[in-house]
Amino acid sequence: MHAITVPEFGPPAVLVPAEVATPSPGPGQVLIEVTGAGVGPWDVKVRQGLFGDQDFPYIPGGEVSGLVTALGDASTPFTIGEPVFGRTGLTGGYAEYAAVDAAGLTAAPDGLDLEAAGAVPIGAGTAIEGIDEHLHLAGGDSVLVAGAAGGVGLFVVQIAKARGARVIATASPDHDEFLRSIGADEVLDYHGDWIDRARGVDAAFDCVGGETWDGCVQAVRDGGRAVTINFADGPSGRDGVTVSGFRATITGARLAAVAQLITDGSVRVEIQERIPLDEAARAHEIVEGGHTRGKLVLIPG
Repeated sequence: MHAITVPEFGPPAVLVPAEVATPSPGPGQVLIEVTGAGVGPWDVKVRQGLFGDQDFPYIPGGEVSGLVTALGDASTPFTIGEPVFGRTGLTGGYAEYAAVDAAGLTAAPDGLDLEAAGAVPIGAGTAIEGIDEHLHLAGGDSVLVAGAAGGVGLFVVQIAKARGARVIATASPDHDEFLRSIGADEVLDYHGDWIDRARGVDAAFDCVGGETWDGCVQAVRDGGRAVTINFADGPSGRDGVTVSGFRATITGARLAAVAQLITDGSVRVEIQERIPLDEAARAHEIVEGGHTRGKLVLIPG
């Protein structure tokens, strides 16, 4: 099969198209004919060696969509030909076929084209985990979303809105109209005095880290809570604010909840660009450049 391989850690140029053996699904896995492979900062970090050692050469790609073509064993809950989407782990998605644990998959959302579904799992799965299990958002809460136009933030905005929250987003000014169109009640320029303007929110979801995280914690009211997905050590906090940081665990159950939100129109998938698989290096360059609006998805074939 055709795939992208990485022979060593390094810049985007280490992403090399190659012909490799088609994987066979093991117990509890399915083989997917990939229609879309999402590209995100997590893929960049794996390529840079920031997520630990890899067995070289490896196939990058943490999220996919496609059609089930083979089952590892009879216990898997999917059928041949079924459209699915989910997480591969950290690797394996940039290819024509991927062997994926069934526990990280669910049926693709109705009404969403299958290529676009490949750009959903990690961003949306991270968003729903942080909103429901860390921030515990409820109707009437106000939530600050830092880095709202990126691959996680755009799902945080929409899922928080679907939970009944008032959403205040930070982004560059050119994303203002877009973020309002997906549910943000207010959009603040992250270059400006966004901390003071957001001060007093019930909760904050930080997708940026560093000084932005510190600003989110300052903006939250006493008794509020804040969560970050971008931290090196334990996230710093302050008295009176419950803080947490997490690495997402993408499960079929969480993705099924996301799929329902997409199907009922509460969440839309914003694709910045669909890129041929062989141009994976260019996709990584775009992600590294920052300021993406939505997601990039690689298309095999």
